[in-house]
Amino acid sequence: VAKLCRSAWTSCRRLWHADNASGETPGIDQETSQPPEVAEEVPGRCCRICLEEGGDLLSPCVCRGSAKYVHIDCIEAAFRARGYLLDLACPTCKHHYEGPAAVRMGAVALSELQTRYGEEHAMVGAALHNLGVAYGLCGDAAQERLHLEKALEIQEREFGPDHCDVATTLSNLGNAYDRLGNIQKQKELLERALDINEREYGPDHHVVATTLVNLGSVYGRLGEHETQRDILERALGIMEAEFGANSHKVSASLVNLSLAYGALGDVKGQRDLLERALKINEQEYGHDHRAVANTLLNLGNVYGCLGDVGAKRDLLERALKIKQREFGPEHAEVAKALVSLGNAYGDLGNVYHQKELLEKALNIQERHFGSDHWELLSSLTGLSMVYDRLRDFHRKKELLEKSVSIMERSFGIEHYNVGVILAALAQTCGDLGDFKRKKVLLQRSVRIMELKFGQQHRNVAVYLVEIAHTCEKLGEIETRDKLLLRAGQIEESEKKRASLESQVGLTGRIRARLRWVLQCPLRAPRSASAVMAKCPKRCRQQPTEDEW
Repeated sequence: VAKLCRSAWTSCRRLWHADNASGETPGIDQETSQPPEVAEEVPGRCCRICLEEGGDLLSPCVCRGSAKYVHIDCIEAAFRARGYLLDLACPTCKHHYEGPAAVRMGAVALSELQTRYGEEHAMVGAALHNLGVAYGLCGDAAQERLHLEKALEIQEREFGPDHCDVATTLSNLGNAYDRLGNIQKQKELLERALDINEREYGPDHHVVATTLVNLGSVYGRLGEHETQRDILERALGIMEAEFGANSHKVSASLVNLSLAYGALGDVKGQRDLLERALKINEQEYGHDHRAVANTLLNLGNVYGCLGDVGAKRDLLERALKIKQREFGPEHAEVAKALVSLGNAYGDLGNVYHQKELLEKALNIQERHFGSDHWELLSSLTGLSMVYDRLRDFHRKKELLEKSVSIMERSFGIEHYNVGVILAALAQTCGDLGDFKRKKVLLQRSVRIMELKFGQQHRNVAVYLVEIAHTCEKLGEIETRDKLLLRAGQIEESEKKRASLESQVGLTGRIRARLRWVLQCPLRAPRSASAVMAKCPKRCRQQPTEDEW
């Protein structure tokens, strides 16, 4: 029983590894959401256009070898000469420009088109969209939202509210709201975009799949991991059918689907998806590209969950080096790697190095996102574990209270992870001797668990037992006995169900269907069709009448 909140906290940490991992969230016209490439002095390198060395050379796309580096002024000159003002892709590698190059070309295109056609022309709307997406890739979500909202206004007026270009802008505007912390608004925009795209292209088009990838990630952050998995499996199937199983366009679906698998406890399945994505990304971009770093980051965390902390550390150090070189040492993408690497060192017993890396990550995130953004949660929760190990419960309590406040504001007061962190905060209050507050927090937490799992789930019983022991310390013996009685009844019900499944000797597939029936609020139906007609729960593979 005493391990309850430590177990809950381990669960919280695992879920936050999944929810804050570097999932790829492509917009319709963008392959991956990547922050900027920083211009730098590169000795011995030359610009692929003017062939001169020196100056600020940057790598704005996935071109490699002697074509990797270029001056931004040379890109602009070539861009103007081509005259394709709405095409922000490199003419060599065909991938979209990223970072400062994308913003510069987008601004040039917008200025030229406004001069030619005026402020309200459809071409100007397209240019506003491209520039907004470019700002998003640089991490400037405020400018991203501003330009995309202007684009949406023009497009809805010119084309109507159900045009495919409107859906494109809705999807990318949703990503902007995600970066600004408004996930419910993102969900609303993506669902509208999905309706338009399915009507315009049909249910099996890659544009629909891209919207599904974004929407699946939203459901994951909202704690609805089964829905996340179902949506992302559909997206992956569409992408594989259209582009092939080894296309780089499949990798975003693989990475995001792996996060759903991890959140649902299938860590080996998560590892397999990420290793497949890593192979694709290394083949497409090379071993040191930022897309490879994101996959390494996720894969490292998975190896940690599988108990191979050494492999986790090695993969994360490789990811950190790539991100520091690509984005600079103070970028938010670097903070993600610092959080995961810090936790790896904590798992290896080096708590002080863990603390150093997590505090550095938190400082970066606060500068980049502000002090109350959900992106801070990975650092805050990691640091609370550090201070638990250092026995500084007052500092741990402060960090967890801030985490709860941010999470409730970002995801709602009934989100599952809110319940998990409330349990950790309750344990901390108990360590500080405040058993009354511990009881109140655990009661809030158990209500969330009941919403998530149902009132008769074993997880609920574990929380009830901990509340009972807290009541005992408060002298509330009658309440303690009632809680323990209810917890015992839940445990007995779980044992009976497990025994029934074992005695019947059902196959794995039919056993899953039986479990589904036993959990159904409309129990003991007379036929399979009766269940399908009445039960609000979805069954992913419904049994036939013969199997029933």
